[in-house]
Amino acid sequence: MNTTTLSPILNAKLTALKNNIRRFSAVAVAFSGGVDSTLLLKVCVEVLDDQVLPITVNGAMLPQSEFAEAQALAKDIGATPLVLEADVFSLDNFVKNPADRCYHCKKFIFTHIKNAALKNGYSVILDGSNLDDMKDYRPGIKALGELGIYSPLKESGLTKQDIRDLSAYYHLPTATKPAMACLATRIPTHTIITPETLTAIEAGEDYLKSLGLNQYRLRLLGDTAKIECDPKDFKTIIENRLTLVETLKNLGIKTITLDLAGYNCGNMNV
Repeated sequence: MNTTTLSPILNAKLTALKNNIRRFSAVAVAFSGGVDSTLLLKVCVEVLDDQVLPITVNGAMLPQSEFAEAQALAKDIGATPLVLEADVFSLDNFVKNPADRCYHCKKFIFTHIKNAALKNGYSVILDGSNLDDMKDYRPGIKALGELGIYSPLKESGLTKQDIRDLSAYYHLPTATKPAMACLATRIPTHTIITPETLTAIEAGEDYLKSLGLNQYRLRLLGDTAKIECDPKDFKTIIENRLTLVETLKNLGIKTITLDLAGYNCGNMNV
């Protein structure tokens, strides 16, 4: 039994979310295992029971550790995801990495999701976009609109903090999970994306995670890596710098730097 008390405002938003989901008899949920889609899946299952199909897309843009966590999360919530494999390197506008790469990638991935949902008898597809996503440069949101994907968290007025608070209310482990994004966001626009590049970024970030860092990014600028993390973790980076340098150089990275400004979401959008 949950004894946490929600504020009247947050309780009203949760009620609105449930009502927005209740409009449908069955839904497919684009499920990545992130903070937003995990809360969405949890509430969908609460409202619609077994009439919910989570769909997870696996590909080079997603760290394998995230994929494994997503599968475990869905099982804990009581739903079995349909897993789709997506070859993003078959998409020219992913590889070339233009400013609107996210639009093309989202369109590609959500077209796969929509086709799979329809094939399995689900005509309504939900995603975890929230109100705060409207404040950042998110070309992918255009693709969602074109495909008719519904975003109940956004429609219910939920911000990122609201979602974290509700995740804590539901005792979801993602309540304090750091923000995660497609591995391609670590690469500057108009820089060609290769499988080797994404593999190096994923391996490098796995090492940063092994050091106990919570919020971090490994930005790749040619053969130079720029580490962004919380300033409180600078000491950990310095203490482990020799092993960190060796690890990253073994991945083909020649120069390793630490951004003294710390982690900042959307740095590659600047």
